[in-house]
Amino acid sequence: MAVSGFFLVVYNTQEIHLFLNDFHQNWADFFFKYLTDLGDGLAIVVISVLLIFVSKRMTMQVAFSGILAGLIAQFLKKVVFGPTPRPSAYFKDLDISLYYVNGVELHTAFSFPSGHATTVFSLLTSLVLIQKTKRWDLLFIALAMLTAYSRIYLSQHFLEDIFLGSIIGTTVAVLISTWLNSPKLLAKKNLDKPLIKFNTN
Repeated sequence: MAVSGFFLVVYNTQEIHLFLNDFHQNWADFFFKYLTDLGDGLAIVVISVLLIFVSKRMTMQVAFSGILAGLIAQFLKKVVFGPTPRPSAYFKDLDISLYYVNGVELHTAFSFPSGHATTVFSLLTSLVLIQKTKRWDLLFIALAMLTAYSRIYLSQHFLEDIFLGSIIGTTVAVLISTWLNSPKLLAKKNLDKPLIKFNTN
């Protein structure tokens, strides 16, 4: 996020997009076309469902973070900033051609902030905060960054869109974690039990 913020201060976001749009490979087209799905709401649902067999607290962390972060992003996108043009529409108006990945349906409006970036950062930040095996942290962080970058690669968003989305997702996940691990809620040991237990009999 710090690197993205630096480039946004130094360079124009449209210039950044045109620069990054020059770098494409067939393998990357395939990779980012499908990795970007990690940022849709289904990932939050799937992980939340899996966690109900592990811990209520973990389930709440992922589900509440995803829902709240998503609501904030959609409110900003639809109400505050409105139908800001996405790269495909913005550069089309300037008669500038972009490279597009085949088979990707391009959206044209409501660019700021990125909902996918918000979702994936809320999800993977939550997983970093709840899991005990710290060697997975780097993988989760890398997945969040790559998924967010996929939105630029596919020309669905500008860098500023995913920058704000990543901040929203990360901040909400940390706040939810702080709340769930407050002294009052830590005392509720029932939250550390699964919502549904497997019957081993």
